[in-house]
This record gives sequence, C-alpha cells and structure tokens, in this order.
Amino acid sequence: MKTDKLFYRIFLWQPELIAELVPGIPMDCQFDYSAPVVKEQEQRIDGLFTPVGDDPDLPLVFVEAQMQADRGFYGRFFQEVFMYLRQYEVSRPWRGLLIFSSRSQGLGVETPYRLLLDNLVERLYLEDLIPRSDLSPNLALLRLLVLPESETPESARNLLNVEASEEVFQRRLDLVESIMASKFPEL
Repeated sequence: MKTDKLFYRIFLWQPELIAELVPGIPMDCQFDYSAPVVKEQEQRIDGLFTPVGDDPDLPLVFVEAQMQADRGFYGRFFQEVFMYLRQYEVSRPWRGLLIFSSRSQGLGVETPYRLLLDNLVERLYLEDLIPRSDLSPNLALLRLLVLPESETPESARNLLNVEASEEVFQRRLDLVESIMASKFPEL
C-alpha cells in the first residue's frame, strides 16, 4: 500500500490531527502543512507542520510515516530534520511525529538516537489503535490503514456515519475512499 501520498492528504485535510498526536500542541493552534524538499540530496520530508502566527515557542512538527521495514530509518529521518533546520535557518523549536504500522517493523538501531527519540519525538504505532473503540474520527481514519481487511468495510461505514458538517464529511469520504482503494486495489 502506497502511504506517503495518503498520509500527506490526511494531514493536509485534517491538520487538527497534529494536536491529537503531539502532546503540548494546543487544539486551536493553526499550522500550514507542506512536504518540503531538502536540497542537498533531494530528500523529501513526508510532512512538515509550520505554525501560523507569531508564537515563537510553537514547534515545527516533522512527520514521517513508515509502513515497511527500513533498518536505516532513524538515521535518515534525523538527517532530513537537521538538514532542513540548517538549510532554512530555523529559529523555533521542533518536534517529530513518526507513524509506524507496528512495533516489530524492523527500523534499525535506536540507541544513537535515544535522547532525541525520548525527548523530541512522538511515535504512533497504528497497530495500537486496532483494539480501541474510543477513537476520535481522525484517529479512526488512521486505524483503517491497519485493520484486518475483513473489518475495514464496516469500520469505514461507521466512520462515515459520525455526525459532521458537509465539508468535513466530504473530506472524510474522500480519504476513506482513498484508503479503501489503496487497501483493496482489485475493487
């Protein structure tokens, strides 16, 4: 399942999700969302939330979604972050949000990055959402990505039945359709 573009759309259309996933981000905070290219090696960051407004204490939030094994993941992620910070001469704090399908994904050694991971990065393991029934619509949408195929259609219908404005419903419908098309390409 191709996920980079899907996660980009999810966060682009639901930027409030960042406040649910990164502690300390106020629910009413506004961000611009982009996927900048870091020039030196033409590496693209999956997503970057940039605070809108004048509060210099609100952090940039770098988002990376990794659904497959990648033994060099942590080194690549931090390389991209630090290259971006240097290239754009960033003067505000930063945080990271890493989204993984499971805890047993095979992402390589964490030890050299432990201080950064423990203090500046939130890790969301989508498998942890599977047994939960108390999820916000935003998190329920992410849950669709890792649900067993047999449970996905009913969960998608339930998500679409959650009361929402027409605009929110249309965005949610589009994202659910994209997830379903990615998960069930034969349909």
